[in-house]
Amino acid sequence: MSKRELIEIRTPNKDILTSFVYAWSRQKEMSLIEQRVVLRIIERASIAINGIKLKDNMRKLDLGLKNVTITMPVQDVMLNTKRRHSDIEKALYNLRSRTFEYRENGRYTVCGFINNATYTYGSGEIKVEVDNKIWEVLLDFTSGFHRFELNKALALPTTYSLQFYMAMSGQNQPRQMTIEQLKDWLAIPQDSYKTDGKDRIDHLEARILKPVKKVLDEICPYSFTYEKVRQNPKNKKSPVVGFILRSHYLPQNRDPELEKKSLLAVVSVGFHDPDAISYMKTQMGITLQELNPHKELLDQASRVLPDFIGTLARIQGKRRKKNGDVMGTGWVIKCIKNEVNKIESEKTEPTLFQGDDTEPRQKPATSEVATEQIDEAPPKQEDEGERLRAMKRCMDSISKKLASSLNANRK
Repeated sequence: MSKRELIEIRTPNKDILTSFVYAWSRQKEMSLIEQRVVLRIIERASIAINGIKLKDNMRKLDLGLKNVTITMPVQDVMLNTKRRHSDIEKALYNLRSRTFEYRENGRYTVCGFINNATYTYGSGEIKVEVDNKIWEVLLDFTSGFHRFELNKALALPTTYSLQFYMAMSGQNQPRQMTIEQLKDWLAIPQDSYKTDGKDRIDHLEARILKPVKKVLDEICPYSFTYEKVRQNPKNKKSPVVGFILRSHYLPQNRDPELEKKSLLAVVSVGFHDPDAISYMKTQMGITLQELNPHKELLDQASRVLPDFIGTLARIQGKRRKKNGDVMGTGWVIKCIKNEVNKIESEKTEPTLFQGDDTEPRQKPATSEVATEQIDEAPPKQEDEGERLRAMKRCMDSISKKLASSLNANRK
């Protein structure tokens, strides 16, 4: 698929959320229409939590919902595909027959995507009833969530590409999976891509990993890279037993309006350096969710550090360890804090005195805070006797002037 072949999507683009639990759950391959119906369900779930601060609700959100009925235009799932009643009927029938299964906290759960569906000919609308179990999964943020662009997801051609796009969106840490785990996640039978009982990694790459990566690289803001894990890491001919998946952010594929909106969401609460935010996202792979708890520190850094982005670049250059691992977001935040503390400690020096009869020597203050911290020198104590003698001399002088003035008037 090339960018020239992207389908036209008339509905407004938006960022929507899905839970970590849903993104990494086993999902069987669907038709495009089924896939788009599910995305519209996820969109509806995102609307339901609009206005809720997710950082304060990293848990299962109970919105008091039972089975939810959603009405959507047929065009929202058909897009620019020629509408045929039989295609819609088949998609709804298959989606009603599908099961969704996941494992969490030592528990296995299986349910349907939808309980029932209605398509009225000529109405241009589809009505589906969604089981409350699906809502529980979509709103289960105990392990985190993934934010991704709706229209980019709607344009993806396969379930595999959608799964990778959702799971890699904002995924900060690498995820290592055995071949068996990868197949289970993608609902690929365990005996597939094997010859004489041995996994054909070249077939798995050629038919799944490489085609999916190519699509995401071309149209999505998040793609991925992968590294083979061998049974014996020191032997390049050793059998491949798994993969390490790493999220790869592609800013050129990001919707500029949505990016601006997401940056303003951070800037509006006090962080005045959107260029620094962009650098941390694109060059350091740090998500807005990870930055939000540190807004106060980042705001301080943007005001105190003379070259904040230059400081970030130096920190980024030290992130990778000798074994290839990359230090996490917590390490980056700690480095920024150290740089801020270093600058703050250099702002003022203690007042120095050479003696009681000299003016204090001090370094010119570089800020109002520094100026307030400099104590004034104590005033010199005058001798009481000298003060009285000076007053007497002053009075004598005044008396002489008055006497001279009176004598002149008499003459």
